[in-house]
Amino acid sequence: FKGTPEHVINFFFYVAEEVRALLAEMGFTHLDQIIGDSDLLEKRDVIQHWKARGLDFSKMFFKPDAPHEALHWTERQKHPIDDVLDRKLIELAKPALEARQPVTIELPIRNVDRSAGAMLSGEVAKRFKHKGLREDTIQVKLTGTAGQSFGAFLARGVSFELVGAGNDYVGKGLSGG
Repeated sequence: FKGTPEHVINFFFYVAEEVRALLAEMGFTHLDQIIGDSDLLEKRDVIQHWKARGLDFSKMFFKPDAPHEALHWTERQKHPIDDVLDRKLIELAKPALEARQPVTIELPIRNVDRSAGAMLSGEVAKRFKHKGLREDTIQVKLTGTAGQSFGAFLARGVSFELVGAGNDYVGKGLSGG
């Protein structure tokens, strides 16, 4: 992408304006008003592109007969993050976060520990920006089975070692670590 962030912001302003205009044309004021209304969709038969041959969108146009079922968000999801592994890592990494002193942390990890290291790296980024810390200032050795996105988006100066197995997206977005 050769543009600037402002170009992307401007693009989305135009997308939002076009969506607003289309909604108004149909007599709606909010996207929430049309969620689940598949009868508002229309199939275009004029597409003759070879990639479109054989595509079947009938399930997208089907509206189930379920008058008492909610079409979207019905209850608030619970995403408890007060007791996640990263909170413990942040606490144990305080000497590095507060005084740049090297620390070594060894802990077990379980498959419910998702995105391990992301919150810790967020703390490093908050305090030290893109420069991060010196290499291996925070060394973390985890043993067990890591959940999804183990070591994702690690900041500079944070090193992770996993003894065991990792779920999908290990090291996703790695720029430091």
